[in-house]
Amino acid sequence: MPLISIKALPFDPQIEIDSALKSLSEKIAIQCQIDREHIMITWEWLSYEHYVHHGAVVDKQQQGSHPVLIELIAPNYYSHDNIKFLMELIATDISSNLPINRNNIFISYTPAYSEGIYDQGHVVNWEDNY
Repeated sequence: MPLISIKALPFDPQIEIDSALKSLSEKIAIQCQIDREHIMITWEWLSYEHYVHHGAVVDKQQQGSHPVLIELIAPNYYSHDNIKFLMELIATDISSNLPINRNNIFISYTPAYSEGIYDQGHVVNWEDNY
């Protein structure tokens, strides 16, 4: 696990994001030594009526406002350095593969706790493994 949820306004011109998401998944798997089966990434397009930044509503993704919003959910046993590394990796890979300025990416981290995740048919307890 990590779970990465990305939200952005539509791009102009419109682009496909599947290869960028596959690239991000691959980079995380390699750099963090995590099996791909444990990496989940979602992308959601925001409607322009549903995103205000600097008091403004726009209809397309901007480079200097309306940051791409990324939520990272990862186990609470990851160190601060691991989380910082993962956030930098996400920002670098997304900005390298999509027309997104690295300075216009906002990432927040939410820790996931043992017995606070339901996956593969059961509540996950990773404290028994440490």
